[in-house]
Amino acid sequence: MAGILYGVGVGPGDPELMTLKAVRIIRECGTIGIPAETADSCTAYQVAAKAVPEIVGKPVLAVPVPMTKDRKKLSCVYDEGCRRLMEELGKGGNIAFLNLGDPSVYGTYMELHSRILKAGYQAEVINGVPSFCAVAAALDIALGARKEQIHILPGNYGAGEWEQYSGTRILMKSGGRIGEVKEQLLQSERDGNITAYAVTNCGMERQKIFHDIGELGDAGYFTTIVVKDKDN
Repeated sequence: MAGILYGVGVGPGDPELMTLKAVRIIRECGTIGIPAETADSCTAYQVAAKAVPEIVGKPVLAVPVPMTKDRKKLSCVYDEGCRRLMEELGKGGNIAFLNLGDPSVYGTYMELHSRILKAGYQAEVINGVPSFCAVAAALDIALGARKEQIHILPGNYGAGEWEQYSGTRILMKSGGRIGEVKEQLLQSERDGNITAYAVTNCGMERQKIFHDIGELGDAGYFTTIVVKDKDN
């Protein structure tokens, strides 16, 4: 009987935010899948290892995903990754594939999940705390109140795209565009339209919280910006 693939959300970075179910699944699975070349270079693995120390003794199946928008190249990577996952599942072993935050929110795992299901294997998503929820907690703010809308924009959003929406705008993985986005936000703040916040490396040892977007300097990949209308 073939094994089961689990896409395990490990939360945003704080191992104490991992769910009991995620911890149990990782403990029970014989193989750990990661979206990186090595366990040492995989943030999700490092988070999980702090909550489940016994993970270190388990074999790792690496599916390194390049940082590219080339759909053809990505498709080849996912197809090859699924081939290797199915080879392991065919032996009857269960796999816990780790994903930062929640797999359903721009998660690498979901590309594998759909392919595995289509191939006739069993797969299940284990939800994790989304990074933007942990960011809101760190900032001591509500993402949504009353009839306030919430919009989530991925890291490849276009310059000024956030201005098309009202309510709360969450700009995920903002590091690559931080310069131009920051200037737009500061101008909009000066005009009295919005208030912007940011958190880098949420839940991790290098976490930094910015209630003043003007204080945000160079930002890495794990940077989340929250933009709220001034009257909210």
